[in-house]
Amino acid sequence: MDTSAFFQYPTLPAHPPAAAATNPGLLTHASMRDWDTLLAATETLRFRAGEVVLAAGARDRALYLLLDGRLSVEDGGPVTAPDALGVAAFLDGLPCAVTVTATGDAELARLSWDAYEALAVRDPMLGRMLLLDLAAGLAARLRAAGATLPGWNG
Repeated sequence: MDTSAFFQYPTLPAHPPAAAATNPGLLTHASMRDWDTLLAATETLRFRAGEVVLAAGARDRALYLLLDGRLSVEDGGPVTAPDALGVAAFLDGLPCAVTVTATGDAELARLSWDAYEALAVRDPMLGRMLLLDLAAGLAARLRAAGATLPGWNG
């Protein structure tokens, strides 16, 4: 049995464009089918101004996709659609590190870890693409913080 096709992954450019280094985006190369598949695995949540979307210290291994509206991160500034929230907690299962509050009406799609795992079994390429994009977003934030982080080694 020839298994060589299993390991033919697309490669990333050696040097991403400058804009990608600061905000690589989420699933920018995904098809409408990919987005439909992802959103079918989520639940829709709506928040009004002043409501807490994510609470620091809360355990919720889920990824939140801001589809519409504006949010505010405690001590961090505004978040506008489209954006992903709770990425670190989604990836490592630890409590949320910040509190995020709706500054107006907001709509989010919540992807639980269990729903992600089921999605990744049904569509491994989409599951892989989502994780790589989430990791690229975290890496971009780390690079932007750079030397201000203790132990940063690039």
